[in-house]
Amino acid sequence: MIPSAPLVRAAVRLLGVVPAAPVRALARTAGAVGFVVARGRRRTLLDNQRFLQPAASPTQRRRAARHTMMNLAEAAVDLYRLPTMGAGEMSTLVEVRGREHMDAALAMGRGVIAVTAHLGPYELAGAWLALAGYPVHAMVEELDPQTNAALALYREATGMKLLSRNAGIRPVLRLLKEGQIVVLVADRVVGDGTEGIAVPFAGGERRIPTGPATLALSTGAPLIIGHIARNQTGATRYIVEMEPPVVASRTGDGPRDRDRLTRRIASSLASAVQSHPDQWYVFQPEWARRDASPRN
Repeated sequence: MIPSAPLVRAAVRLLGVVPAAPVRALARTAGAVGFVVARGRRRTLLDNQRFLQPAASPTQRRRAARHTMMNLAEAAVDLYRLPTMGAGEMSTLVEVRGREHMDAALAMGRGVIAVTAHLGPYELAGAWLALAGYPVHAMVEELDPQTNAALALYREATGMKLLSRNAGIRPVLRLLKEGQIVVLVADRVVGDGTEGIAVPFAGGERRIPTGPATLALSTGAPLIIGHIARNQTGATRYIVEMEPPVVASRTGDGPRDRDRLTRRIASSLASAVQSHPDQWYVFQPEWARRDASPRN
């Protein structure tokens, strides 16, 4: 559950003056407690680990599932600090690898479709792009007004613009025509699932939205697939990695081209998620079971 706008404002003010380190530690503790008491989410996270780490032991999967809740709570601290964070602090928080790929994609003059997953604090990646001067528009799920107001507080603080899914396709087409970046989170289908197809994902199968592929095929805009995750060794807390641009090829068979490109996107996102199985913040039990690992 996302806090209301007043609570977010209070958190933003507090985190703007309080050192981040002790708050992060408190958040991790809260996440560990949440893993114990939130039974439904715990079940989903444990189920996710069966597919993300089919060869892991039950103990390893449970540890990764618990760390997912802890990492989510800790990442929230950095997200709520966005409104008081300048470009200098962002550069110490986030390291970007593959910026040249984004620049090359923009140079094509058709806009860019940036695709990512619910992996790590993915909003920070968009915030970095905005603070670095890139024209970024993030498509977001339409929630209740209070929740949207809360989200907008830290999303727009960096200059990243929001685009509602309910606005339809025309604003997206206009932005791409103007050479803008449209960010889509594409590792799960929102709504009734009619806009997605079932594809291999990690050790199982999930429904993945076909929107990014459809947009790329219809507009010629290049795709940039990327993700953000905790940095385990370096000085910065997070690393953003962007892959080289993918320019959709058309064979004349629209549905087949769309499905093939969607599988390509899903493969890249699944690889990133499996590389960081304790940072995938998806709580929807939407797996189509096709693996042989036992349920633990």
